[in-house]
Order: sequence, then C-alpha cells, then structure tokens
Amino acid sequence: MQATYRAFCEHGYADLTTREIAEEFEKSRSLLHYHYDTKQELIVALLDYLLDSHPAKAAADEIENPDERLELFIDRGLFGPKEAAFDFWDFHTALLELRLHAHRNDVYREQLDRTIGLITDLLAETIREGIETGRFRDVDPEATALFLYDAIDAARIRKITLGHDDAPRRTRWAIETFVLPTLRTPSEGD
Repeated sequence: MQATYRAFCEHGYADLTTREIAEEFEKSRSLLHYHYDTKQELIVALLDYLLDSHPAKAAADEIENPDERLELFIDRGLFGPKEAAFDFWDFHTALLELRLHAHRNDVYREQLDRTIGLITDLLAETIREGIETGRFRDVDPEATALFLYDAIDAARIRKITLGHDDAPRRTRWAIETFVLPTLRTPSEGD
C-alpha cells in the first residue's frame, strides 16, 4: 500500500499504471501481481487502507475537547497534517483525478462515498459532543458537518484546479468568521 500510495501521489490517477506501482514496490513485481490483477484493485485496496488509518480517527480518539477537535479537523482538511510524510497537495490532486472517474465506476464511487461518510460522521459526532457538553449551540450535527466538509473540499478543488493558492486560507477565515461563531455558545462575559 505504501508503494501504491507513493506512485499515486507521484503520477496521479490518470497516468498511474501497475508498472509505476511495481517500481515503487521494494519486493518482487510478481508478488504485487500475485495479489492484484489491475490498477483498480490496487486503488480500491489503497482507499481501504487509507480509510482504516485516516488521521481524523486518531484525532477523534486523542482530543477530548470537541471545540479543539473541530478546529483540528478543519485545519487538517484545509492544510494537511503538520507531520505529513507526503505532499498533501499531490495526494489530493491524484484523488481529484480519481473522483472524476467515479461517476462511471461504481467501485470507486462506493469507496469515495465511504471516505466522505467517515469524515462527516466524525465531524457530526464532534459537533454532537459539543452540543451535549454545552460548548456548541443546538444545531443539526449532520448538516453542519456536511457543510464544513463541502466548504473544505471546495477550497481544495479551487487550489488544485484553478491555482487559487489562497483558497484554503480564505475558507479558513470564512469558517472562523461566519460558521464557528454561530456554532459556539457564548462564553461567560460575552
């Protein structure tokens, strides 16, 4: 999966072949072909692997304060993890290429839907916890989570496709200015 990931980031989806993946693989090429016959099988396995080890899951377990966890989800979604051992933008560029093929590929579409579901479920659970602890107002957690996901996704797409390098920063400002103040409950003295 590491070899597939490196090749996916380096070559993107459209230009990726099993040969490029095999070149990244430290073991024999025949071992790779023994387990996976096609590029699609490798990509689906990669998406499963990434879903199982998604950094949002770790954040949900590590950060108890829902407000801090929400801030981390937003920042990681817009700028990537600080400790990332990969180029966040190369990965998301390749992922966007893959998403363009999902409308004609049920397997890809299902995997990508699972990823969106995982992230929005974690965001909704964080918002729900914030409501229960009195940190957030009583809002619809699922609708709010989906809105945040969509805003973050749109910023990444604008940066990747249109070269709007400021899109993540501007979206972070908009979320901080317009969304979070209406989500958070007023603190004492406000």
